[in-house]
Amino acid sequence: MLLFSSCNFFRAPGRDDCDKLLSRETMVDVLSDMYLLEAFLVEYQHVQRGVRDSSEYYYAGLFDRHGVEPEQFEAALECYLLDRREMDLIHEMMLNRLSVMETEEEQLLPMDEMREAPLPEETLPRE
Repeated sequence: MLLFSSCNFFRAPGRDDCDKLLSRETMVDVLSDMYLLEAFLVEYQHVQRGVRDSSEYYYAGLFDRHGVEPEQFEAALECYLLDRREMDLIHEMMLNRLSVMETEEEQLLPMDEMREAPLPEETLPRE
């Protein structure tokens, strides 16, 4: 009997328990923004050396944007990490979202390049 009751101790909490801490959708939102923030910090550290020193402020803004406390996020992440299937689903949803964002950005890129293209010489004002 003791053996069976101890098995429940190691059981993954499940979506409902984790959802009470932070919904799956909010986890996807926060994690997606975290990936983007980390990519920004990695790229920008070559331009501005002290940017990593300011990462605490960037993360504070990220949590504030989503209305989530860092402790709340950490507790929810720990909960979701105990359920591999749930975490795999969150990861898949996050990757899909980032993929859609990348596709949208690629579609906008040609228009941005056209806006930045130099004017032909004949349309430039003459001095």
